[in-house]
Order: sequence, then structure tokens, then C-alpha cells
Amino acid sequence: MGFGHGHGRGGGRGGRGWRHMYYATGLPGWMRFGVPQAAAPTPEVEKQMLEGQVEALQAQLEARKDRLAELDAKQAKK
Repeated sequence: MGFGHGHGRGGGRGGRGWRHMYYATGLPGWMRFGVPQAAAPTPEVEKQMLEGQVEALQAQLEARKDRLAELDAKQAKK
């Protein structure tokens, strides 16, 4: 025992009403407490990110198509 750090049931955050803070302020916790937000990417950086995502999605799609073909081939052998 002895792990109580004086926070009680509310964890030092004001008890049960703490969970309704979003509705009271309209802001999620990370915005209320000053967590810095990332700057918007430049159009060039955004284009590179999108192209990378497209390539990754195409690779995933091809892998799933290949797996479906393998499963179809196994079913045809039965």
C-alpha cells in the first residue's frame, strides 16, 4: 500500500466532473493545455506525402490481390 499520492479518486483532476471538460470548453485536452500543433505542410511536401501514401496503398492492394489469387488456386485444387 502507500501508493496514494494525495490525488484521491479523481486523480488530482477534479473528480468525476473532469470527463465533461470537453463539453464545457469545446476543446480536447491536448488543445486546452497548450500542446503545440504541427505547421501545415507546404504543397510540395504534401504532394510527396500523398504520392507515398498512394504507392503504399497500391502495394497493399497488389498483395491482397495476390493472396486472393492464391486462395482461389487452393480452392480450385480441391
